Amino acid sequence: MSQNKSVKVVIAGEKRVGKSSLVHRFMHEKFPLKDLYSTVGFDFTVKSISLDNGDNIDVHLFDFGGEPRFQTIFPQYSSDCDGLILAFDPSREQTFNALHEWIQVYGRETESTNFLVSTKADLGVSISPVEINEFRNQHNIDEYFTTSAITGKNTQELLHRLVTRILEKQKNKE
Repeated sequence: MSQNKSVKVVIAGEKRVGKSSLVHRFMHEKFPLKDLYSTVGFDFTVKSISLDNGDNIDVHLFDFGGEPRFQTIFPQYSSDCDGLILAFDPSREQTFNALHEWIQVYGRETESTNFLVSTKADLGVSISPVEINEFRNQHNIDEYFTTSAITGKNTQELLHRLVTRILEKQKNKE
C-alpha cells in the first residue's frame, strides 16, 4: 500500500561548491543552462519522488547560502529537518575543511540522516579517502556520494538513497 509522506532536507556547505546546481539537477534532472547566482539566505523547493516500494514522498529541500553570515539562520531552519547534505567541491580542499564548522553549527548530526557529498565529480579531483572516512566517523555521516550536476552522476541516486535512509531511521524510532 503506497503512502504519501514528506521529509525535510537541508543542503549546506561553502559558497560555489555546487549546492544550487545539485538541487536544480534533483528538481529538473538536467543541468541549468544559465548561470546560477549565489544563494542569498536560502532557497526552498519541493520535489515529489516515488520509491521502489510505491511510497510517494514530498522532499522539502532547503538550499542554504554558503557565506558564513548565513550560518546564523541555519539552525532555526534546520532544527526539525530529517536529513542533511553536506556538500563540498573536491577541487577546493578548503570547502571540505569548512564542513567541520557547518556541522558544528547544525548540531543535530545524531538526530538526522546525514550524507557527505562531493560535487563536481566531472573535474576528476578528489579529497583523499582517508580524510573522507575520518570526517564521516567524527561527525556521524551515514553515507558518502560523489556527484556531478553537469553529467547527472549519482544525483537522483543520492536523493532516493537519502530519502530511503530517512524513512528507515524514522521507522526504527517507532
